[in-house]
Amino acid sequence: MVKTSRFLFFLLLVYALFHLHQGFAQSEGYSSTLRSVGPVWNNATAAAHMNELTNRFRNWDGKPIKVSDIRGSMYFDENFEQGKVFLGGQYYGSYLMRHNAYADEIEAKRSRQHDPEVISKSTRLSFVIGNEKYVLKRFLDADKNLVEGYLSELVLGNAYSLYHRKVKYFKEGKKPETSFHQPVPPQFLDSNTYYIVVEGKNPKRFKKTKKSLMKHIPKQDQALVRKFVKDNAINFKEINDLIKLVAFMNTLN
Repeated sequence: MVKTSRFLFFLLLVYALFHLHQGFAQSEGYSSTLRSVGPVWNNATAAAHMNELTNRFRNWDGKPIKVSDIRGSMYFDENFEQGKVFLGGQYYGSYLMRHNAYADEIEAKRSRQHDPEVISKSTRLSFVIGNEKYVLKRFLDADKNLVEGYLSELVLGNAYSLYHRKVKYFKEGKKPETSFHQPVPPQFLDSNTYYIVVEGKNPKRFKKTKKSLMKHIPKQDQALVRKFVKDNAINFKEINDLIKLVAFMNTLN
């Protein structure tokens, strides 16, 4: 009798704990096996980055920088476009978005009436804005340091993938060298680099030259790649030609 009572008590305890877990899981946004986390918003915007610049740097004459003193933009395209957010490869939602190329952030509006906010970085999120798909990757920079940032996906393949990184960097103003020269204003400058992924490894930077690309191709495939480059008059300075070449490289395996 005592053993039966203990067994019934144990079953009731298991039942209670199971339903407690289920209630907690549902309240926290869990499915039966996986928590689904959407975009996390914060209000660090372009204005905050511009304030940081004007507070941190001085103009060529030693005076504080004004926004009007800075030439160029921290965006390649300042307009918000209707874009798509994907969570774990699945469509999540649509927002007005743009890429801040200086801060390397995705800015979005929850609605047309909302002010822009920044979507916190996550490798589970990807964004399609206009004709570009942005994914967060770890990659080796020019100094071979492992860093993290947004890359624009050009080719996604089993053996080779190709990415484009477009960023803006800030350059301080410069005093005129002589009275015959004009001062150089502070400005945002463009930086365009390309990265290749070989068999799922971290993206590696490569110069848009045949010699640089060949370093990432197995010796047994190099003759075929060279022939394709010659037969198709591939111009390594043209993005569409690079896309065509990397797509061909994926057919070699």
